[in-house]
Amino acid sequence: MATQDKDLYDILDISPIATEADIKRAYRALARRYHPDSGGETASAQHFQEVQAAYDLLSDPAQRRAYDRQRQERLTTQGAAFSWEVLSSQHQMRAIPEEQALYLLINIKPAENADGQRLPINLALVIDRSTSMQGKRLDYVKAAAHQIVDELQDFDSLSVVTFSDRADVVVTSQKLTNRPRIQARISGIWAAGGTEIFQGLSNGLEQIRRFHSPNTMSHLLLLTDGQTYGDEDKCISASQQAGTEHITISTLGIGEDWNHTLMEEIARQAGGSCFYIAHPKQLRHILEQYVQGLYGVVARDFQLTIRLPEGVHLADTFRCFPSIDRMLFESGEINLSQLRSDSRIQIMMELTVASQPEGQHRLAQLELSGVLPATGKRERLIYDHEAEFVARPEPASVPTPIINAMNRVNLFRMQEQAWEALESGAHSEASQRLEAVATRLLDMGERDLANVALLEASRASQGMRTSTKAQKTIRFGTRYLGTK
Repeated sequence: MATQDKDLYDILDISPIATEADIKRAYRALARRYHPDSGGETASAQHFQEVQAAYDLLSDPAQRRAYDRQRQERLTTQGAAFSWEVLSSQHQMRAIPEEQALYLLINIKPAENADGQRLPINLALVIDRSTSMQGKRLDYVKAAAHQIVDELQDFDSLSVVTFSDRADVVVTSQKLTNRPRIQARISGIWAAGGTEIFQGLSNGLEQIRRFHSPNTMSHLLLLTDGQTYGDEDKCISASQQAGTEHITISTLGIGEDWNHTLMEEIARQAGGSCFYIAHPKQLRHILEQYVQGLYGVVARDFQLTIRLPEGVHLADTFRCFPSIDRMLFESGEINLSQLRSDSRIQIMMELTVASQPEGQHRLAQLELSGVLPATGKRERLIYDHEAEFVARPEPASVPTPIINAMNRVNLFRMQEQAWEALESGAHSEASQRLEAVATRLLDMGERDLANVALLEASRASQGMRTSTKAQKTIRFGTRYLGTK
């Protein structure tokens, strides 16, 4: 049976970067399973012929290379709605016994002729109404929520959940056909009690699942100004589950007393972002931008799949645009949530490559895929990264975009390491790292942020307690450097 319309790797149920031994192992298992003479329930002459044809081609190195080139060209032409460029820190590497580092910078953007589509939005607002939120903080939150109600369309759905010691569903998930009633329910929110984030998060997810479907943009916005105690693991587990369901969670922390580590992890697990709200006045603008960003969607369920051969490992992955953040890499995939028509995504990958013999070697295969709202079909792009291993590589400079991205990532890492040193009691090390952060910031013209880092370096050198406001200012300030 002809197999030209089927992916040969799918037929053998192997990765496109499988080794010769993997191909042979898969073939033997499937041949035993499907051979007409096996006498088993799965015996099938048709399937056996497919397996045999796939094995004959892929087991021949020359034929496999030609097939891989054709496959990549075929898949690349399908992704007309988005495009990408992959830059490498080096295309020639030394054939030495030691491990080497390799950096890949992936720039993703909508195709020039791609039109974003306005999908129905399924939004849940989960609002902290603990005692610390009373007064202007809660007033600003309610004003921002009122604006969201005004901006959403009738076919969108919205729910509002508040939490303190317990959670209350203020607005059950519903279409926006009775705005005055929804506005009145939001106006009636009042502050009292403690902070238990899991109560609000779990109830918010329960509401959002009422209208969740492949044809909606399901997002949960979690807003708090305090810390939860004892339910952190439950919060992370709930966000992990939401991520598998393609429900995006973004978190917003107001003031200085919230747990940025927990809030960042909740957002990371569900493909969202974490925002620092230094003053409640910023809320309205940030929420307005966030909701408007859901309007022009080029691709949803957007993901980057990374396949690595034996001897190559992913050391770290950072998103560099629209903000700097360490990406969650599980089961070979990175969740990018969605691609908007007015934005782009930049990813930096750090790979460690084990010793390789001289010659050309494939070190990674990247697959970018997303569902196009207009058709409901998943489109994909394929990129194979190869490098030549030689005894004496020709001198070559690292591309400037990679250097710029590495500088921003290293600055973000440096401030992370400073806070880790402080937590472990290494005040001198923390002071030195913060001084280095300040120097880098001055070189970039970020004088105000540099002054904050210098002040905290001085406090650390004296063994003084650091300012939580300054810590968040530096952490989130370095996150957006060079990305606006």
